[in-house]
Amino acid sequence: MLGLIDKTKAQSSLSRILLVFGRVPLFYYLMHIYVIHILSIVVALAFHQPVLHGSVIAEFATKPAGYGHGLPFIYAMWILVVSILYLPSRWFMEFRSRHQEWRWLSYL
Repeated sequence: MLGLIDKTKAQSSLSRILLVFGRVPLFYYLMHIYVIHILSIVVALAFHQPVLHGSVIAEFATKPAGYGHGLPFIYAMWILVVSILYLPSRWFMEFRSRHQEWRWLSYL
């Protein structure tokens, strides 16, 4: 869908938003990992849940009591992450278009 929108002229606000993410997919992918990690620590601290518990293997085997959130909360966090990353993605899209002499930016 993003590839089709990229070839057309973005008329609606939704297509302009999708166009930003479609033009900087690797940048968005790399940034969302850090944003989600930071946000998960903040949410765990806010809900008085353990931030780190045991090893990685133990983390998948056992879950502390009261740990986790419902699907509406997960969707809200997803919308929040996409909203947070819109402005940095738009900035990087414009930065990349202004600096086309830096060929390596096309990979991000």
